[in-house]
Amino acid sequence: MKTDNLIRVCGSVVKKESIGRLKIDLLENTCVAEADSPYSNYYGNIPEKPKPNSLFLFTAHFYTLEEVLRFSQNIDSCKMKNINVASSVLDFQTHQYPAIRLKNIPDYENIQYLQKCFVNQGVEFIKRVQLTNEALVRTNKCFVLEEADNGIYFDKIEENKGYISIPKLISNDEFEKLIGEIRNNSNCRLFDAAKTGVILDSQLKDIIRIYSEKLDLALLKCIKNYLMKLIKKD
Repeated sequence: MKTDNLIRVCGSVVKKESIGRLKIDLLENTCVAEADSPYSNYYGNIPEKPKPNSLFLFTAHFYTLEEVLRFSQNIDSCKMKNINVASSVLDFQTHQYPAIRLKNIPDYENIQYLQKCFVNQGVEFIKRVQLTNEALVRTNKCFVLEEADNGIYFDKIEENKGYISIPKLISNDEFEKLIGEIRNNSNCRLFDAAKTGVILDSQLKDIIRIYSEKLDLALLKCIKNYLMKLIKKD
């Protein structure tokens, strides 16, 4: 839905993430993990890294984005204010697990309390998971975007994020190749990227999410220009 210059839409973000098991006081027979190297292609080259703030509460079965949002809206009293909630699936080397993704948690000590709130809504958490250090994470979430230029958007909910639309659908392998080419052969400033898909006007559109603490229109235009050149070559 578009309101003035704002576009409110739901879609998915796909990204390889470094995953670590949380070793804190959780509900018995549950497992929670965190993305312990967020935006690694950006912060991986900077000595000081921010504290990870994406948590995955592994569930016994997959809950849709609609279900997860319904759960969170029904437990607003459970310290859910400002917490970003989404539905995720994590693909490890030999296992796949669904999860509820929580972001912007103010205090990790409250995770067990939040787990109880979800349980009271009927959520079933899985008892055991086999984790490896890396997973391909697909997160279904909602976006509020503002168009800054043709095919270029700024995120109005999350800081330091912008999006670039591309003219065709691409695979994960194609995405990795394109972004690698830009990182290695362009003069664009340092950034992290993730493949994103949204449904606009009843059609699936691939867009590229860009993260940078120095995000501006110039950076997004630089990346877009290189993207278009590479896509035209194919």
